[in-house]
Amino acid sequence: MIVDDHPVLVKGLLDALQAEPAFNVVAAAGTLAEARNLAQCHALHLVIIDLFLPDGNGINLAMDFGTSYPDLPVLIYTSNNDPRAVTEARNAGARGYLLKGTKLEKLIWVVEVVLAGGFYRDPNLPKVEDPEPAPKLTPSEEKVMRRFARWMTTKEVSEDLGLKLAGVRAHRNNIMWKLGLYNTPQLYREAIKRYGNPDDPNYIEIDL
Repeated sequence: MIVDDHPVLVKGLLDALQAEPAFNVVAAAGTLAEARNLAQCHALHLVIIDLFLPDGNGINLAMDFGTSYPDLPVLIYTSNNDPRAVTEARNAGARGYLLKGTKLEKLIWVVEVVLAGGFYRDPNLPKVEDPEPAPKLTPSEEKVMRRFARWMTTKEVSEDLGLKLAGVRAHRNNIMWKLGLYNTPQLYREAIKRYGNPDDPNYIEIDL
């Protein structure tokens, strides 16, 4: 689904994506409210969201989708190059941030990256001189992360929490995106750093 209130841009995106055999645009919304309604009517695999919409900020929509559809990838496609917006989008669970004006071939490649479970930050975004505030994990992400600290696999986390495997994978991907982690060893190291090492004789497990 494409969420943008500029008809010409939406038409360009739709034509470019529909030209790819692997893609099918099933919905286009011009407002947050319309996007929320359409999301209930379609089985979506990706949402491309602009930040500037008539009834609010696209980051709010990304947050809503992250709660209602935790395994639904979100790609922010906007003209806003403020690093603070990038941080907010990342904290909202978006898996990619791409600036408008990018060639359509590049856009298609970024869509493929995000659909494959990867993350993308536009290299044309200005570098941040001051350190960004540490991103906060949601309560659900905290529960998942605590289990990674116990050396659990994604499948074991799914069984332990009674969650669908796809949901745990989505939480894992969001955690890695938020914390700037690029592989599983880094994920486990960060989890142990936060919650302790279960192999430590002084380790005390807190079940949350």
